[in-house]
Amino acid sequence: MTAIQIQGPPLALDPATRSTLLQTIVDCLPQIPNASEAERTTRRAAAFALVETLAPTDPVEAMIAAEAIAAHYASINAYRNAARCDLPYDLQLRYLTKGASLARLSTAKRRELLRHQAVRSTLPAGLAAERAAQAQEAAPGVPAGAPHGRAANPALAALDRILAKAAAASDPADDDLAPPTDAEVVQLVANAHAPLAETAPPAEDMGARLQAEVDARVAAATKLAA
Repeated sequence: MTAIQIQGPPLALDPATRSTLLQTIVDCLPQIPNASEAERTTRRAAAFALVETLAPTDPVEAMIAAEAIAAHYASINAYRNAARCDLPYDLQLRYLTKGASLARLSTAKRRELLRHQAVRSTLPAGLAAERAAQAQEAAPGVPAGAPHGRAANPALAALDRILAKAAAASDPADDDLAPPTDAEVVQLVANAHAPLAETAPPAEDMGARLQAEVDARVAAATKLAA
């Protein structure tokens, strides 16, 4: 794996998850041929700024953030290859299609992360202090209580407050991922059995009723003929 040569951002994660997340992001960055060390360092810094903005707070959110960032940079790399004039046109179209698909995947992962974060209005116990310690280690000259990351950005702080209010006011019944209730399960089973009932085999006396109806029509036809 590529060793991280710049200071990673402070995150509200346990040390093992934070280290693995940052190293995974570095390893997933596309390797541009003939790129200088300064350019590679700049790309790593940009990726770390992105993960700090996404602000994962637990291993599940770290996993989703890593997938979103990896899909984003893979999409950008596919678009870069699609613009190469030395490639056949069919291959350029394939890169364009793959880039668009990866871009949609990155967007879906970011939405999934926001959904997960909206449910959690506060940081897990102990991780706020862990993030403060990481920030102090990254910038020793900054007071420990000074705002940083999302807290230092008024727009992101306002977004966090909106998400917290939405999570507090949300109704679990509106959650598409919530398990169905017993009543919903019964209704689903009834809906599934309804088409089967329509195609069920006739009852045992159906043949007798049909024969009686035929006999009655024959008798009526004979009477009319007479």
